[in-house]
Amino acid sequence: MKTMSIFIAGTALALSACATTGNITTDFDQAQNFSEYKTFAWAGESPMAVFGNRLVSPMIEAEVARAIRADLLAKGYRFTENVADADFAVSFTIGTRDGTDIRQTPDLFWAERARWTWGNAYFPRLPSMPPMRTEIRDYTEGSLSIDIYDVERRTPVWHSVGERNLTRSELRGETNTATEDTKIILAGFPPN
Repeated sequence: MKTMSIFIAGTALALSACATTGNITTDFDQAQNFSEYKTFAWAGESPMAVFGNRLVSPMIEAEVARAIRADLLAKGYRFTENVADADFAVSFTIGTRDGTDIRQTPDLFWAERARWTWGNAYFPRLPSMPPMRTEIRDYTEGSLSIDIYDVERRTPVWHSVGERNLTRSELRGETNTATEDTKIILAGFPPN
């Protein structure tokens, strides 16, 4: 029984590690010379857009904006309040999507249980189809995308989105990983 409990706990940890691993996708304008950029500003008064079926706290917007600004300042860019004085403008989108994961696996343990009783002689049988175990898991996938626009041309030049399954504490607003998430997403900026 103790071995089974350890196995179940180990499997749950492995699955939770897979569930929190993010997927980052980046795209950019191949013709843009990113080395010319020195200053940035927000693309609008409210740089955040929201999509999905969950409300996003205004505190999250402020924290993500602070994290993006800190990451770009650490890369050597200067922030300006006036978008007309900036080389590039930044906006970001936060969203969620609920989903259900249904998995069916053969349950080999229960398929052969008739052979494990006391007093029954072992006899070979034709293999039978094992019963199936169905696991249903609800999840919420969160995404954070960061967009960078060339101010002079007024066109998007860089886009990156990070997607991963959110933990229960993140959904309740108890933990926020904005600082780590923005750093990972902006790791590919500038691309050249």
